[in-house]
Amino acid sequence: MAKIDRFLKYVKIDTQSDDKTGTTPSTEKQKNLSRVLVEELKELGLSDAHMDEYGIVYAHLKGEGDKIGLNAHIDTALEVTGEGVNPQIHKNYDGGDIVLNEKYTFSPKQFPILNRFKGCDLVTTDGNTLLGADDKAGIAIIMNALEYFHDHPEVKHHNISVAFTVDEEIGEGSKHFSLEKMNADYAFTVDGADIENVDYENFNAQGVEIDIQGVSVHPGEGKGKLINAILVLNELINLMPKNDTPFEAGEDDGYWHMNDVNGSSDFIHSELILRDFSREKLVKRGQIILDSAEALMKKYPGISIKVKIKEQYENMKPYVDKNPKPVELAKAALRKNGIEPVSTKIRGGTDGATFSKMGLVTPNLGTGSYNHHGRFEFLVIQQFEKMIDVVIDILKI
Repeated sequence: MAKIDRFLKYVKIDTQSDDKTGTTPSTEKQKNLSRVLVEELKELGLSDAHMDEYGIVYAHLKGEGDKIGLNAHIDTALEVTGEGVNPQIHKNYDGGDIVLNEKYTFSPKQFPILNRFKGCDLVTTDGNTLLGADDKAGIAIIMNALEYFHDHPEVKHHNISVAFTVDEEIGEGSKHFSLEKMNADYAFTVDGADIENVDYENFNAQGVEIDIQGVSVHPGEGKGKLINAILVLNELINLMPKNDTPFEAGEDDGYWHMNDVNGSSDFIHSELILRDFSREKLVKRGQIILDSAEALMKKYPGISIKVKIKEQYENMKPYVDKNPKPVELAKAALRKNGIEPVSTKIRGGTDGATFSKMGLVTPNLGTGSYNHHGRFEFLVIQQFEKMIDVVIDILKI
């Protein structure tokens, strides 16, 4: 089996999560891939491989020395459908436009990142779905590394712990994760883009829900009475820092971002997210919303504004700083493979952030895939294969 074949197999299994169901996993179809992985893990000698009631897969391979954990997530993002994924392989990419279908063309003019991979073999979508490289590339890298040790029993390796989690894309990948079942000294999420990256600094994150109850009166009789909830929300948004949105934010900056708005002039519900590398700055953003709500309720007696702020994840850096061993191990493996390691700030979050907070330090590694969460997602086969070698070297003794 060619190394890429595992990836091509996994992406064809629809595992898209859903942030509206309230169940774990949020979609039963995630378990379809979990079951496949359990059987493949057993074939590779991880005899204790199993799926728990939440769809999470755990498995272990006995070795020597440290117990090193590997994690990738089973679910795919919500922005574009994951049903009917039809991966396309473009050998020796010539640097030009890639026609995905009659409607969509993947062009380096719109996505300059393509210029980096001229001459490489790329896997893209057919334009109708996302690809699912986030994070089935990570799963395939881990499984290929395990296959190497199965095929080379003479090669000594550390004790290996594997966990494939569900619902990462809706911020619940660690909700039912068990440190006891994982049983690792430290771990790595294989869930990034550039393979030279060993990342261990990410956003602090909060989710905010705002419910505004206006005052409904017939518009013809609304003078001094009708208070439109939509317009109140508009005023609240205008009280937020104008240069503090994703469009304006620099590499080291956080942001606030409106995710969803629905309702009417009588009542409106909105959802937004707050992100920052600094905990202090994150809290200030939330306070601006709370203060603005109070000011608007004083301005418009009779309305009500309820603000609910929910913690989502933390920056893992303080936890990794206390135990830098996995970062140093990953950097050494990259250098062994001719790659100079880089550590960047993750402008998002990974399950590793929460694992680190729980006590399992878990920096993040790349997969060689890009443009995640959309129809222009793609994987660079040469980088993907190189990352398999890097993971193997992390695990070798």
